[in-house]
Amino acid sequence: MLQSFADTVWLVPLYSLAGMVLSLIWSPGITRKTGPRPAGYLNILLTFFSFVHALLATVAIANQPPQYLHWTWLDVAGLHFDIPVEISILTTTALMLITGLNLMAQVFAIGYMEMDWGWARFYALLALFEGGMAALVLLDSLFFNYVVLEILTLATYLLIGLWFNQPLVVTGARDAFLTKRVGDLVLLMGVLGIYPLAGSWNYDDLAAWAATAQVNPTLITLICLALIAGPMGKCAQFPLHLWLDEAMEGPIPASILRNAIVVATGAWVLVKLTPVLTLSPVALTALLVIGSVTALGGTLIAIAQVDIKRALSYLVSAYMGWVFIAVGLKEPGLAFVFILTYGVAMALLMMSIGAIIWNSITQDLRLLGGLWSRRPISGISFLVGSAGLLALPPLAGFLPQAELLDTAFARLPWVGVVLLLVNTFAAFSLGRTFCLIWGGEVKPMTARSPEVFWPMILPMTVDLGLVLHLPILMWRFDWVIWTHPSLTTAVALTVTALLGWGAAAWVYLGKAIPKPVQFPLPSVQDLLAYDFYTPKLYRATVVGAVDMISRITAWFDRTFVDGTGNAFGVVTLLGGDRLKYSTTGQSQAYILTILMGVAILVIAICWPLLA
Repeated sequence: MLQSFADTVWLVPLYSLAGMVLSLIWSPGITRKTGPRPAGYLNILLTFFSFVHALLATVAIANQPPQYLHWTWLDVAGLHFDIPVEISILTTTALMLITGLNLMAQVFAIGYMEMDWGWARFYALLALFEGGMAALVLLDSLFFNYVVLEILTLATYLLIGLWFNQPLVVTGARDAFLTKRVGDLVLLMGVLGIYPLAGSWNYDDLAAWAATAQVNPTLITLICLALIAGPMGKCAQFPLHLWLDEAMEGPIPASILRNAIVVATGAWVLVKLTPVLTLSPVALTALLVIGSVTALGGTLIAIAQVDIKRALSYLVSAYMGWVFIAVGLKEPGLAFVFILTYGVAMALLMMSIGAIIWNSITQDLRLLGGLWSRRPISGISFLVGSAGLLALPPLAGFLPQAELLDTAFARLPWVGVVLLLVNTFAAFSLGRTFCLIWGGEVKPMTARSPEVFWPMILPMTVDLGLVLHLPILMWRFDWVIWTHPSLTTAVALTVTALLGWGAAAWVYLGKAIPKPVQFPLPSVQDLLAYDFYTPKLYRATVVGAVDMISRITAWFDRTFVDGTGNAFGVVTLLGGDRLKYSTTGQSQAYILTILMGVAILVIAICWPLLA
């Protein structure tokens, strides 16, 4: 019985896509009669079916080898492409994560977007995201993964721009789309470049080819760097990280899904490409550098943010940097487990701060405070989510981070130092956010801020229990090979996390430092608050170069392209104007002119022979 769910798990993306299509029924004309809510309830029901199907498939396929299905997509002129689907404990677990977190985000949206009339459009886009991500993990092909990533890029633009009557929302959606498109275009070069070498886009074939490949080092390095560019954009890694900050203009339920698992779509492709990337030491070094810079810079920037959502968005980029470091150290298994533990913890954090924003009206941390007695469930959820994100035992996030830290110190000690610093700064940033919201004195914006009602509390508490029980589930489904990290690593991670959190409590709850807290050097505070001036750097370099090239191109078009065409037109007009006065209307004159022209043409053609 259960085996049938595993054999048909490829139907899971179709559930959500059906919900997306059916949501179109609630057009504005029908919405006036029924309201937009039926579209939301329908999508929640279909997502629940998707989650149950994925859960039963995971139970059925546990301890079984992967299964592969193939459907012919193109077979013409000796060119054969098929649609490969992988059914394994890895893919079904990813499906459970996608559908489960989307179900929580959809239920959360019932409360958060209670008075919003864009329900049909919003839930349709969430369904598109769910279907796209489910297809991404099932498809065992780099080419089809690229196609899905393009669809998700478009969906990102539409979902961020849900409230399109606000200028900042439109700007954020546009910038997010363009930034991700940069990575997608470079990724396409790598996708097209790898096929002539490997003869296939299927991940299994690519891994088998990479095991024995003998290729030009320069060529494979360029291809691997191109393959990295796409995940850089999706995972908001430096320098393609600014889109995630802009994306915070969208609604909180969408941010729950985006910050927890949408950003991990690029990481999934990166993990699957690990065998190919190991062919280039330069590419592995690039992964370590990009991940380290983003992780360290992201945590530092998060410390100086005053907007709640942006303080967490930079931590998203930082923790995706951990994935880049894991792949750079050739540990794809640890990267996958980290994605799993990160997703459930970040979703819990986003729901807890979303509940605060909903009835506190403001996202400014400086205007909040004293909510522990009024909002205990949200506060406990934030604490558990923070512990799950940080490497605190015995929660699930501790295991992959401890093993990765052991690997880093054994191979590249400087990477281990970076990971410990990131853990410290991330703990300080999360502690700072907690103290500013739930600690301190009650402020005018929080004087009347009761706990939110059940549609928002229910998914939050369910996710809280999931974070606490995830180690048991990981053991039950064999999601990780249990090892024993060194005692030194365990102590180092625990101490850095507690040190960062304790320092934040001392700074923001103690009375030794005047409030509001200011950095000793204002220049350092501005440097972090304004994202190391990356937007200005963009305008001075990339945007400036594009603007200059555009101006030069426009001048060339006006002067030479349009000028040449206009010159011919002017000469023709002037010539016709002059010739009209030589027209007599006598046929013998026309015939004489034609004969003279023919004679000149014949003499010109025959002149070499006459000479």
